[in-house]
Parts: sequence; structure tokens; C-alpha cells
Amino acid sequence: MTEVAGGVTTTASPAHPALERLTRAQIEALQLQRLKRQLSRLAVTNPFFAARWRAAGVDVADVRRLDDIRRLPVVAKEDVLADQIAAPPYGMRLGVDPRDVFELTLSSGTSGKLQEVHAHTVRDAHMRAMHGIAFRWAGMRADETLVFHVGISNSASHGPFHRGIRGLGRLPYLVGHLGFPQRLELMERFGLDHMYAMPSALNGLAQLCEEQGRPARERFPALRSIMISGEGWPVGFIERMEEAWGARIHEGYGASQTYGGFVMSNCERGTVAGGRRNGMHFYEWAILLEVLDPDTLEPVGFGEVGELVVTHLEKEASPLVRFRTRDRVRLLPWSDCPCGRQLNMVESGTIGRWDDMIKVKGQNVFPTEVDEIVFGHPEIGEYQARVAIGPSGRDIAEMRVGIAHGPLDRPGVEAALEALGNELKATTNVSFQLRPVPLSELPQFTTPDSKPRRWTDERQTDLARPS
Repeated sequence: MTEVAGGVTTTASPAHPALERLTRAQIEALQLQRLKRQLSRLAVTNPFFAARWRAAGVDVADVRRLDDIRRLPVVAKEDVLADQIAAPPYGMRLGVDPRDVFELTLSSGTSGKLQEVHAHTVRDAHMRAMHGIAFRWAGMRADETLVFHVGISNSASHGPFHRGIRGLGRLPYLVGHLGFPQRLELMERFGLDHMYAMPSALNGLAQLCEEQGRPARERFPALRSIMISGEGWPVGFIERMEEAWGARIHEGYGASQTYGGFVMSNCERGTVAGGRRNGMHFYEWAILLEVLDPDTLEPVGFGEVGELVVTHLEKEASPLVRFRTRDRVRLLPWSDCPCGRQLNMVESGTIGRWDDMIKVKGQNVFPTEVDEIVFGHPEIGEYQARVAIGPSGRDIAEMRVGIAHGPLDRPGVEAALEALGNELKATTNVSFQLRPVPLSELPQFTTPDSKPRRWTDERQTDLARPS
């Protein structure tokens, strides 16, 4: 299938390089063409969206420009879950014959009832191969090997990853179900040119290599690139990991709600250049991404922080139109990147959750900001924070800090903790009680299916106890 965008004929294949090199005018023309087609189809075939738009008094024929999408109501996780409960298992949002469901993904959640179900047709499944774009930009070639530090499940981390890599001509091998020592053994046995890992796993593997007396860059000299996702990180962490592994690090962003796969990633420049964060380019031919003020739902400007809102331009089963991800991102213009692609971006390494914000002693504390400070210290491998009511009846913030590479009382640890406490206070305006512990005492968040949950808030429980 072909389409004409701004005078340029392009294929509908999500991995076609021509789509990456469209001008802004061509990108927006293609987005509008696909948006109109998608809305017209959903108004007839999708009871969930048809009912919502009727209730809002919206006629999709009135969407004549990209900005007109703001006429449509936003959709939240609660709306999707309520639909699923009313019409299990997919909800009325499915919009296709259930026999056409080829694959499904589940969002992360603390129980099955809180997990969104996202179905995919065969065509949707091939759209999800957009993961391959991220690896191609990272330099992967058809004759090279990739190792996956990902456990297989119904999350978004299985089908799209594999189809994306196969689209480049290479089958990855899997180690995410194993412990770190077994992973390193397989990596040595089969070799690797590229790998995907969560930042926490990347850090833990590098530490284990050091403990075994065989630094990662010496142990795996053929490694050329590393793909990460799922966690925030400080610039210093990336620089240390690139030095430790001898490979450039790239980042991708995806979720169950984004075709169940990546919809943006770093170009050839990677996550960091010259001590500064790069951006992740949107795959704008396949998805319309808005960055909105979470309170007013008005667009934010370049350089500003807002909530990422997702609209699928081509998805058939379980589509989303103006879905609020609750992800907190910083919008960047395409012109900030010298690669020449006119695809807008969000800042690498700073994506967090609006609903993860914790108010401590009247201060807004974002865990991603704390992550950046903590993991800026090479002595620290992991942490867990706890907010509670102290003996005086006021909020207290405690943090167990996992010390890497040796004993707790070795030289430099005390100074590092003092510096950490000062940085946390300066950034959050909250004083943390820091307690060093062996790194082995803390959970290791190693795959996208074990997303970091480093914070607990015990204040409601404390308040419920008798004085």
C-alpha cells in the first residue's frame, strides 16, 4: 500500500527509511491523512469511541487540521478498565472481530483487574516491528547478534522486540529468565554485537564483571551498542556505563499503549553527547503524540514539561485516541538534533510518571529526579525510599542506600553519603535519613516486567494507628 504525503510517495511499512526523511510539512500532511482515515473508521466500527464522541457532541468530520484533534475528549486508564469490566476481556474498544485478534499485551498492574488489555491484529503486530528502527539507528546490521535481557511474558517486551530484530535479519537470543552469572556465561558462549537491558540490569552486570575480575569491555570486546528503556538515569551514569562496556548507549520508549512497542528512540548519536542529554525522535508517521499540561490539557512549548498523550494513526484492534499516558516528558524540537530528521523529540532519560509524585513536608518530590541524583554516585548501586510519620508526628523520608563494590566502611563511602544527602536536600528541599546497606539486601529491577518501585508511602497506615 502507498500513500502520498506532501508530494512524496511513501510505503506504509513502518521501517521504511523514506519515512524518516520527510519534511515537517510532509510529516504533518501524512499524519492528517491517516488521522482522518482512522477517525472515520472508528466512528463506524468502534462502539467505545463512537459513544464517547457522540456524548461529547463531536463529529469527526470537523477534524480538518491536526490541531482539531483537541476537539475530541481525552481517554484515561480508568475509562479503558471500565470498558473491559463491562465487556470482558477486551471491551467495546476492540473494534474488530475477536477472531481477528492475533496477539495481546497487558499493561503493568498490581492485579489482573488493573491491567489494560490491548489486542493486535496481524497487521498491528507487524506495525509493532517499529522496534527495529531503534536498533537500526543504533547501528545493528543483518549479520550481527543481539542478546535480550528480558523475561518473556504478555507485556509489551516480547513480540515487537523480536519482530523488529527479525526485520533486520537477525534472531536475538534470550537470557532474561536467568541470573546474572548465567547470563554472562551465555553471552560469552554465543557472543554479542548489541544488547538490550534495563539500566539497573546494565549496572548490575557491569558490577558483576568487575567482581569476577574481568571488566565488561574486556570480556565483550565485540559489543557495539546497548539499548535501554524503562528507567530514568543521570548523564554521569551513561558515561560510566559506556566506559565500562566500551559501547554507545541508546534509549527507546514504548508501552502497552503505544502499539505495544517503541514509538520513539535516539538516532545514531545515542543518549548522551558532549555531556548533555539527546532527544528521542518520534515515529510520527505511525502515531500522533501530544505533550499537554496535565491540568489544562493545553499544549506545552518546546523545552517545557508535560504529559504524553497518544493517538494511534493506523492501529486496527484496541486503538487509542488521545490516551493520557500519565508519563511526564520534556518536549524538544527536531532542530535540536543535527541528524537531519525532522521528527520531534522528548528528552532522553527524564521520562517519569505524574502519578509517581510524592508530596513530602509540603514539597513535590519526583522519583526520577531522585534517581538522577542517587545514581550519579558510582558507589551506589540501588536504593529504596520510605516516607512515614515520625515520632514527632511529622513526615520523615528515609532511604536505604545499596553500596556497591565492597564493604560499607571502606574509604569514600561516608563522604559519598554526605554529598548525596546535601544534593537531595538542595534539589528536593527535603532532608533524607540515609542508611547504607549491602547492595544484596535491595531488590534488583532487571527487566521491563519488573519495573522499579523504589518508593513506599506509609503515612496513611501510620495515621490510622492510635497515638
